[in-house]
Amino acid sequence: MNLASLIADLESVDNTLTIVAKRPWTANSDARLVSLTDEYRIPSNVLQEGFEYFLEVSIALDEVLGELASQLSPAQRVAAIVYYAENDAYPDWLNTIARSLRG
Repeated sequence: MNLASLIADLESVDNTLTIVAKRPWTANSDARLVSLTDEYRIPSNVLQEGFEYFLEVSIALDEVLGELASQLSPAQRVAAIVYYAENDAYPDWLNTIARSLRG
């Protein structure tokens, strides 16, 4: 599965899962959903396959997409979540969209 496919289906997956992906992080990056270990770590076998922590599903849905989830195109959803995962911040264009929708 790639990041774009995974992000397109986020609303239908368990929000306790964590997204892992292979770098460089793009829409086409290999990605999967995993449960963290009891120590809140990515399972070692997943790391050995070259996957890295990307973002928790709950953060992607609630913090990044939030009220804008249904307003964004699939490409915008991917771009916003990748930007947030890399920068721990929202892209300016996402804030602009949010402000314009609030009126």
